[in-house]
Amino acid sequence: MTYNRKQIFSLAWAWAKQDLWSLRLPASHLRRLFAANLKAAWAEAKARALAAPAKSSRPVAQIVAEICTLENRDGLRHPDFERLAALNLELNAARIAA
Repeated sequence: MTYNRKQIFSLAWAWAKQDLWSLRLPASHLRRLFAANLKAAWAEAKARALAAPAKSSRPVAQIVAEICTLENRDGLRHPDFERLAALNLELNAARIAA
């Protein structure tokens, strides 16, 4: 299995810059944030690769309801974004299967 490394690195940089801005840190912390986000981006890429061929056993309406519940929270953290990405993949698979 091959991974698109450019997408993974771009995602990690985007997350690192977002964290830098949201935490109001100086630019000198960008490298540390990038290292942590690169690990998270690889983990997400691997999770997407595992989830992509899997077919959803849940109905589309149930997945959409869970996505809405997650998106309507006051604040989202990194695990919430990971769960949201997994739900969107599951939703796409369920729509294709339907």
